[in-house]
Amino acid sequence: MTSEEFCDDPYRTKALTELVVRIAQAEAPVSFEHVTAEVLEMLGIPKSTAKLKARCNYLIKASKLPVTVQKLNQDDSGDGTKFLWADMQATIGICPFYRIPKTGEKPRKACDIAVQEAARAAIDTAESQYGIPRESLITETAKALGFARTASNTECYRLCEQAVDYAFRKGALSVDNNGFITPSTTNI
Repeated sequence: MTSEEFCDDPYRTKALTELVVRIAQAEAPVSFEHVTAEVLEMLGIPKSTAKLKARCNYLIKASKLPVTVQKLNQDDSGDGTKFLWADMQATIGICPFYRIPKTGEKPRKACDIAVQEAARAAIDTAESQYGIPRESLITETAKALGFARTASNTECYRLCEQAVDYAFRKGALSVDNNGFITPSTTNI
């Protein structure tokens, strides 16, 4: 498909919207940026332009799937990263899984990982450690997601920090008598 056909042919909108839905069903939570890249790659469109991105955003909105917005840097005046979800129920809890890069691959950018997914990594990490201090949990969660370094001024660190906080808010993590973070036995 050419870029012109992708952007200007209204008769393809339904099929393209269904493609977005299939991507979300297979990969949710998935960032708008990742959906855009995948759609264009599947259609053989090698370059992404502002017009192509706008068309993809239209298709994502036309899918009527739930969207959440995540900001890793609170000082950032931008809109944050938008995530597409397969269904509304998934947006309100902790993901039942987290994805790690395949051997030899780089991890996804931190801004492309939903806090709900990173929270699962934090819970699993706390469980495997039988309790862990907060700073160590943030660092180990980053490692579980495939990141080698976790300086406190990076998006990766902020993602993992937000993930730990999110898991606490959802009641999935608690602090034991020794001050170590452990999985809650009631809400995992």
